[in-house]
Amino acid sequence: MLDPIGLSDRVRGIEPSGIRRIFELMATMEDPINLSIGQPHYDPPEALVEAACRAIRAGNNRYTVTQGLPELNRLVLDDTEARFGRRPETCLLTAGVSGGLMLSFLCLLNPGDEILLPDPGFVMYRHLATLCGAEVRYYDVYPRAPRGRFGVDLEQVERLISPRTKIVFVNSPSNPTGGVLTRAEIQGLCRIADRAGAYVISDEIYDLFCYVDDYSSPVSYAERCIQLGGYSKTYGIPGWRMGYATGPASVLEAMKTLQQFSFVCAPSPFQYALLEAMPKIDLAPYREVYRHKRDLVTQQLHPAYQLGAPEGAFYAFPQLPPGADPAAFLDAALQQKLLIVPGKAFSMRNTHFRLSYAVDDAVLQQGIEVLNGLARRFA
Repeated sequence: MLDPIGLSDRVRGIEPSGIRRIFELMATMEDPINLSIGQPHYDPPEALVEAACRAIRAGNNRYTVTQGLPELNRLVLDDTEARFGRRPETCLLTAGVSGGLMLSFLCLLNPGDEILLPDPGFVMYRHLATLCGAEVRYYDVYPRAPRGRFGVDLEQVERLISPRTKIVFVNSPSNPTGGVLTRAEIQGLCRIADRAGAYVISDEIYDLFCYVDDYSSPVSYAERCIQLGGYSKTYGIPGWRMGYATGPASVLEAMKTLQQFSFVCAPSPFQYALLEAMPKIDLAPYREVYRHKRDLVTQQLHPAYQLGAPEGAFYAFPQLPPGADPAAFLDAALQQKLLIVPGKAFSMRNTHFRLSYAVDDAVLQQGIEVLNGLARRFA
C-alpha cells in the first residue's frame, strides 16, 4: 500500500462514499435484491438514443463552447421561466449536477465560510464543503411525528444563520428522503437567505418525480439563486453526465471560467441529442410508474418502519425498527442479499436507511418481503 504522506489536507478530510461501498459489494454477490441504486431502472427513450447516434455520426464529437450550445441554454431558460415565473440571467451546461455542485461550491465558498445543509442530505454536499474549507451547519429535516413528512423548521434555520453564512442549500425533491418542501418552506428559506445576503443553491435533479401538486423552486423567490438541474434521472441517462446551472451572470461567469480548466464542457454529442429530442418526449408516464412504486412501498412496508408516503424522487427513508441495532440490521439484510444504504451515509444520525424503488416491481416486492421479515424479527 502506498504511503499516504504527501496527500493534501483537503482530500484527507473526505471519506469514501457509503453508497459506492454498496456498489462494490453488489459486484461480489449473486442475484442481489438491489434497493440501493440511485438511478432510474428504465432505458432512455428511443427518440433520445437515436438522436445521440445521429449526433455522433454527424461528427458532433468535438468541444462545444464552455457554456454549452446556445440553443440548449436558451431551452433551459425558457423552461425555467415557464415553470417558475422568473427567468434567470444566464445558463451553463455542466457535467451532470455533480459538476454544477463542484463548480458552484468552489466559486462561492472560502475557507471559514458557513454553508447550511439539510440533515439528512446527499453525501456529496458535505464533502464538497470540506474540500472548500467551509464549515457545515446542519438544519434538521427529519419528521416531527411518526409517519410524518420530511420538512424544515424555519425557526431553527433562523438560529443557524450567522454573518459567515454564504449558502443556504436546498434539495427538493430530496435524496435520500423523498421529501418535497412546501411552497411556504421554500419561501421561508429564501427570505432567511435574502436577509443574510446569502446565496440559495437548489439541487433540483429529481424535479420530474414529484407526487404533490404544488412543486416550488427557490428560483421564484430568492434574490441570489443558483439552480442546478439535469437529465440523468428523468431521461434515464446518468452515464451521459448532462446537467445545467442557472443563476446570476456574475456567479455563472466564474463557474464557466472554472469549467474551462476542469470539465471543459458538457459532453458534446449528448447536448445535440437533448436539443433535438427533448421537445418530442413526454416524461409524464415515467413519473406515474414511480408513483405506483412509491405506493407499493408505502402501503406494504411494515408499520414498524414508521414511513410516511415519500412526496418525490424515487427513494424512501424508513426508520429502523424500534430498538434495532443499525449494524446488526444491515448485516441481517445482507445475509438475505438485500442491499440498502445505511442512514449514516447521509446523516449525523444512524436511525434510518435509504431504499430506492427504481427497480422492477418483482425485485421491489422481494425487497419489501425481506424488510417486513426483518421488522418482525427486530421489533
